[in-house]
Amino acid sequence: MSESTGSLLLLDKTAERFRYFAGKIYADRSPLYTNLALRVAEDPELVSLAASAQEKAALPNLFFAAVHLLLLKGEHHQLAAFYPSLNNSSRHYDYVYPYFRSFVLEHREEIRQIMMTHSVQTNEVGRCAVLVPAFELVTAQTKRQPMAMFEIGSSAGLTLLWDHYHYRYGNGLECGDPNSPVKIECSLRGEMRPPIPGQLPKVASRTGIDLSPIDVNNAENVQWLRALVWPDNQKRARQLEHAIQFVKQAPPRIITGNALELLSSLIDKVPEKAPLCIYHSFTLTLAGGKPRENLHALLTKGSKKRDLFLVWLEWATDSETPLVGLAEFSDGVKTEKILARCHSHGEWLEWMNDSG
Repeated sequence: MSESTGSLLLLDKTAERFRYFAGKIYADRSPLYTNLALRVAEDPELVSLAASAQEKAALPNLFFAAVHLLLLKGEHHQLAAFYPSLNNSSRHYDYVYPYFRSFVLEHREEIRQIMMTHSVQTNEVGRCAVLVPAFELVTAQTKRQPMAMFEIGSSAGLTLLWDHYHYRYGNGLECGDPNSPVKIECSLRGEMRPPIPGQLPKVASRTGIDLSPIDVNNAENVQWLRALVWPDNQKRARQLEHAIQFVKQAPPRIITGNALELLSSLIDKVPEKAPLCIYHSFTLTLAGGKPRENLHALLTKGSKKRDLFLVWLEWATDSETPLVGLAEFSDGVKTEKILARCHSHGEWLEWMNDSG
């Protein structure tokens, strides 16, 4: 294959990633990014810039967040008028692309640098609402003893403190601390009612593991988290702010490193009587298939010493929506079931398992 053919294939692949995100990730959730992603996909110059970070996960999110970051930092440009996070006046997204294109080309080197030095982080606190019923199933199977919990890909730790938030599921279903500054709403779909607990499961210990954790006391890190929130998703942005303030007051323990290398020794240190629950949300989606297989192999081996539970929230490539699942590892055997379908940011939940 010639170098030029290889370059064309790379550009085609990158353009397809933007089309995919427009149709599956941004559709019905971000009119701004849906519009921009479709236009970027047809623009070889911008596709080429984005492709310089081809190895990065969730590339369209990364590209758009780099632009958003520069605007949040105060770069003056007419593009800001189209970003609700900066200016609540304009929703005329059909007219945004020429301004977006000029901004990107004016700042192409800065955008390239941001993409090469940053990563997309999973910090959507709303996802806790769809994890809670799964945690309730685990605690119901373990005599409601306080759980030892490990989160893979905890980033800034916002979803590590899930039991300190308040949840409203509609139809009068609520749980958690009503005085919590972090209030999460999640509507219910379908016929089955999920196991919403009267009282949230108790946590004995919590530990996050992340390749590059985000320190919420670092102003630049926080600004990057804000940049990752889609500009026309202001409810998410407000929720993020409340969660960041809460985590600053009660920072959880987060270990830097690869979960596949650290988990075994961490599990060994947990008292045997404590039920052990590991969870991840939109972490292995970004990593691809192999890490999931390796994780399950590690937990299967570990379960020869003690029972283990794994709660996961991921978006499989063959699924129209993200899925919530629960795997139990006992005596070297894995039993896994799909519990629910849900919105990628936890805005709705459709329970599918009769365990509820």
